Amino acid sequence: MAIADANIFLREGLKRVLGAQSDLVVVGEAENDFETADIVERAKPDVLLLDLEIPREKAVRTLLELKRKDVPTKVLILSPFPEPEGILDTAKAGARGYALKSILPSTLMQAIRRIHRGEIWVDSRLDYADTFVEFARQACADDADRLENDLAERLTRRELEILAQVAKGQSNAEIGKKLFISVQTVKIHLNHVFDKLNVGNRTQAALLFAQAKIPDADQKPNDSRRPASLDHRRALGPRLLHKPSHT
Repeated sequence: MAIADANIFLREGLKRVLGAQSDLVVVGEAENDFETADIVERAKPDVLLLDLEIPREKAVRTLLELKRKDVPTKVLILSPFPEPEGILDTAKAGARGYALKSILPSTLMQAIRRIHRGEIWVDSRLDYADTFVEFARQACADDADRLENDLAERLTRRELEILAQVAKGQSNAEIGKKLFISVQTVKIHLNHVFDKLNVGNRTQAALLFAQAKIPDADQKPNDSRRPASLDHRRALGPRLLHKPSHT
């Protein structure tokens, strides 16, 4: 995860608190929007703690820029005050969580973990908390639609079939048996999938498929067409991590 806040004392305090947790690793910090963009692109943190009033540009502009670049990092807003406009605007711009800087460390860690799992978190004591959740869910749904379009655009029908089986936890041998192809053919297709989606392994590819929320349907393996719901889509989706080194 990464921390973006102009206050060096707050950043240092957060690093000490978060660094004491075995499952939370701070991979970078920033004090303005330029540094934030650089850290996110270089370190690719799973979660970004973002100051609502990050210098030069407010958090909303930073969120929109991250969305424009299809950055998969999930953002938790830290605000010094419960500002209603900021709460709703950041939700619409793609934030997954909103907390006051006075939040208890234990609660903050819980929020980070929940957001990392794909949930939405907001302090229930805040005004418009329910509206934040509603707006954030809609933004997540829009992201899922965009990702579904992207998978349909990049992958062939066979690659989508194989990726669907990977998402179910099937081994290469099990996929080959189900689709009546050799294990070597499965490996070749998977390497193509990894390369097209710019991911490094099966887990990352499966996560993308799950995030796209593509309906599970039994398709005939010899049908060369894509599923009807995925045809004629044109969109660019997130680029994740490294290109594959192995299947």
